[in-house]
Amino acid sequence: MFDCPACGEEVEIWTDEIRGVCANCGHTVFREGSMSCLQWCKFARECVGDQAYNRYQKNRAGGLRRNLLAALVESGPAGRDRSAKAEELLAWCERILCGENADWHIVIPAAILQNSGYARDGKQAKALTAVLLRSGLLKEEIERIRRIVERDPTETSREFEVVHDAAVLARDPAGTTGGEVLRTETGKKLAAANSSVAFG
Repeated sequence: MFDCPACGEEVEIWTDEIRGVCANCGHTVFREGSMSCLQWCKFARECVGDQAYNRYQKNRAGGLRRNLLAALVESGPAGRDRSAKAEELLAWCERILCGENADWHIVIPAAILQNSGYARDGKQAKALTAVLLRSGLLKEEIERIRRIVERDPTETSREFEVVHDAAVLARDPAGTTGGEVLRTETGKKLAAANSSVAFG
């Protein structure tokens, strides 16, 4: 049970949900600061099934997106500019994620942080890390996100590849400039489709 911030009534949010609606006032209440068993149990996917598990992770990424972008905007004019750039990258990430088996709750924050100055701005890095911790991410997940953001050469995950391809396509939707090779099949398909539109 979670307390509604608008009226104080209790709102029930089920294990596979990240939000609920207050029956008293209609306010949407988000699961924050409390982990669902779907986040820590190694049998979570088998317990609720692929569809419910994937829906939960996608919705969880939506909450992370909302909180991180809000924190960026609140940080001032530079944060608002970075937020707008992050939105462009997020649009590509989401298109690629629809065709790739990658964790939304890792890709979405990594994409936002890559455009936030996270690696260069220690004060902002602390504030954004606090948002990640409040959202229920584990320290290991935050470490994976950091490696993606910093383009750590030891990071070879599918999530890294999705963020990489989204960054390439955000610069050039046809993926033909800059000499960077697209790494995901979905990224390559999107680039080919954009290339044929441009030259068709």
